[in-house]
Amino acid sequence: MLGAACVLHSRSDISDRVWTLILRTKTVNVITERRANAFRALLDQGRPEFLGEVSSTRRKEFAAALNLEVGQLSKNFPLEVVSTGLQYLIVPIETGLDRARIVRPNFEALLRTVNAQFAYVLDVHELEGRHWNNDGVTEDVATGSAAGTVGAYLTKHGRIPAGEEFVLRQGPVLGPSERNPRA
Repeated sequence: MLGAACVLHSRSDISDRVWTLILRTKTVNVITERRANAFRALLDQGRPEFLGEVSSTRRKEFAAALNLEVGQLSKNFPLEVVSTGLQYLIVPIETGLDRARIVRPNFEALLRTVNAQFAYVLDVHELEGRHWNNDGVTEDVATGSAAGTVGAYLTKHGRIPAGEEFVLRQGPVLGPSERNPRA
């Protein structure tokens, strides 16, 4: 949604714009602002839904599916499914963002066991994350829908104060997957 609004804005000749996007389940507004060679976009995704934490007994299974060791997962933040329209499993880690990738076949089936549609691996200290399509072949360099869920998650767990603006980085760490070694 953020990317779409910025592309629309880049093709127009106005300085600031509010874009109304009609989705299957709701309508959202994205405010875009042209800034030199870039755009700033603000999206209110609505009230988040917290759909449940992953039990401690399942942490190892999700870590392995994402090419991580269980010790790389955050000890202070839970794996939790959060939705503002799409259901993301937030996987908070302390280290290893560069090695994270989907390595489990049929990862989507594993996500369904916890009511998630996608996974977002989040370095909770650096506020940087990674997200792939569920077959692990294509990595998304900027996931606006996940950013909203991450913001809600970080606020709920006290990492970011409510109402405070923060920067979530995504894209600097890109790498190959087992299924796409040339990436």
